[in-house]
Amino acid sequence: MTVSPDPAPKTSSDLRFIGETLQRISHVLHEHTHKLEQAVEGTYASEGGDPRVKLLADALNVSRSADLELGRVNQATRRVLLTLQEQLSNSELETLYEIAQTLNSTLQFDEVLRLVMDRVIEVVGAERGFIVLVNPQTAQLEFTIARDKQARTIGEGAFEYNISRSTVNNVVKTRKPMLSDNGHDPTKSMMAYDIRSIMCAPLIVRGNCIGAVYVDSRVKANLFNEKDRDLLLGFCNQAAIAIDNARLFSKVNEDKQYMDNIFASIANGLITTDAAGMITTFNNAARYILGLDPVKVVGKHYREAFQVLPQVGLVELLQRAMQEHGHGTIDVDSVIPGRGMVNLELNISSLRDQGTHIGMALVIDDRTEIKRSKAETKQIRDIFGRYVHPNVVQQLIEDPRALNLGGETKEITVLYGDIRGYTRLSETMAPEKVMDLLNGYWEKMVEAIWNQGGTVTAFIGDALMAIFNAPLPQEDHALCAVRAAVGMRAAVLEYQANISREIQVSFGFGINTGLAVIGNLGSGRMQNYTAIGDVVNVASRLQGNASDNDILLNRSTFIKVRQYVRVELLPPMSVKNRTEPLEVFRLKGLV
Repeated sequence: MTVSPDPAPKTSSDLRFIGETLQRISHVLHEHTHKLEQAVEGTYASEGGDPRVKLLADALNVSRSADLELGRVNQATRRVLLTLQEQLSNSELETLYEIAQTLNSTLQFDEVLRLVMDRVIEVVGAERGFIVLVNPQTAQLEFTIARDKQARTIGEGAFEYNISRSTVNNVVKTRKPMLSDNGHDPTKSMMAYDIRSIMCAPLIVRGNCIGAVYVDSRVKANLFNEKDRDLLLGFCNQAAIAIDNARLFSKVNEDKQYMDNIFASIANGLITTDAAGMITTFNNAARYILGLDPVKVVGKHYREAFQVLPQVGLVELLQRAMQEHGHGTIDVDSVIPGRGMVNLELNISSLRDQGTHIGMALVIDDRTEIKRSKAETKQIRDIFGRYVHPNVVQQLIEDPRALNLGGETKEITVLYGDIRGYTRLSETMAPEKVMDLLNGYWEKMVEAIWNQGGTVTAFIGDALMAIFNAPLPQEDHALCAVRAAVGMRAAVLEYQANISREIQVSFGFGINTGLAVIGNLGSGRMQNYTAIGDVVNVASRLQGNASDNDILLNRSTFIKVRQYVRVELLPPMSVKNRTEPLEVFRLKGLV
C-alpha cells in the first residue's frame, strides 16, 4: 500500500516562516518610518517647500502605508496558521479515532498485531515496522510481528539482525519515545544497516510497559518529525490497550479451552446450574450417561431439560437441593433409552458464595459396568470356584470374554477316573467313613488335575470327570491330561501308603481327545459347566475297561503326546455304542 506524503506539516512550516519574515520586515520598516517622522515633522518641518523635504514626506507616507499593510498581512498569515494548526489537530484526532475503531474491531491477538502494524506504517509513512512484546514469564523482549509498507509479513530474521535493537531496548527501559536519523546521533545499527530514519515508542498499559512499536526507513532521511512522534505515541497508547485486551482474551480462551478439556475428559457426568436453575455445564460424559444432546440441554431450566427422563428422578433431586440448599448422594437403577438398565450414583451439591445460593452441581458416577462386572465375577466364582484352580478363576474374572457359557464346540481332552473296590468298602464301612475316605482320595486327585490346569466338571458317585482346554485354552491340553492322570495315580499310591490295606482301593483312568460342546448345562435354577459329546462317552468307556491303576489312551490322544510317553498297544477294544473297535494304548510312563 503506497501512502502519499502529508503536505500539511510543510505548509504549516512555510506559513510560520512567512509570518516571521514579515514581522522582521515590519519591524525594520517601522523604525525607518519613525526616523522619517522625526525628520519631516520635526527637524525639517519649517522647510516644507524644499523639494528634498517633499521627497522625504512622500517616503514617509509610503513607509506608513507599507507598515500598515505589512501588519495586516502578518495578522492574516497568523490567522491562516492558527486555522491550519486547528485543522491539523482535528486531523490527528480523526486519525486516532479511526485507529481506535480499527483496533477495537477484533480481539484475536494475531489480527490485532497485524492491524496495529499496518496502521502505524500507513500513518507515519514508514518503510517497515516491528512490534516487540515483553514475555510475562521471562520479562524478555520477544519478536512478535513485522510488516512492510506493502502490508507483507517480514520474517523474524530481520528483527534479529538488521534493525536498531539498542533503540528498542532503550525505549522499553526509559518508557520514552525516540526519534533519530543517521545524521543526528546515529546508532551503530543505523550505520551498519544503512538505516536513514528511526522512530520508536513504548506500549504502556496500566502503568506497565508491555513492549514497543518500532518503525524505520532505509530510503529517506529525516522522514519522521516531532509531530509523527507524538502521533505514534498517541497511537501506541491505544495499541497497548488493544494488544493487552487481545492477550487477555486469548488467555481467557485458553483457560476456557483448558477447563472444557478437563470437563470433557472427566469420566463422571458433570452438570451445573446457575441460581435460577438454568443449566450452564453439561459435559461429554453426561451426554453418554444420560443419552442427551448438550446443545438441547445447556441454557434450559433443569425441569425442561430432564423431563424426558422422569424414571431417573433428576428433576426431583435438583429441586430438593435447590430448596434445601443441601447436598447428598443417591443410588439409582433405571432404564436409559438406547442404553438399557443402568446403575447411577448421583451426587448433588448446592453451590454457595458467602452464604448466597449461586447454583447447583450434579456429578453422575456411571457404575453400570462396575455392577455388571461384579455380577459376572460372582457368576464365574459360583460356576467355577468348585471346579478349577483359583488362579484359573482369577484369569476368567480378569477376562470374562474368554468365557462362553452359552455353549461352544471346541477340541478338548477328557479324563475319567473311577474307584475300584467301592462296593466292598460300602459293605464293610460306615457311610460317613466311606464318605471321608472318598473325599480324601478326591482331594489328592483334584489337586493333581488343577496342577495341570484342568477343570473338574463332575463327581459321579465313585467316578470323576475332568476336561482340559476349557474354559481357558491350553495348547498342550492332551499332554496336560496325561500328566494329570500320572499325578493322580502317584498321589493315590502315596496316600494309600499311610492307610490300612483293608481300606485301600485302586483306580482306572481313561483319556480321550476330540470335539465336544462346552458350556452351562442344566435347568434355570441349577446348571453345571460341563462337556457333552462322543469324546466324553469314549473316555468313560476307556476308564471302564482299565485294569487297576492303569491309564488308557485313545489313539486321538496318543497321536498328540507320542513323543512324551512310553506306551503299550493293546488289542482292539470294542466298546458300547461304537461299531468300530478302538485303538487303545496303555501308558507305561513319561519320557
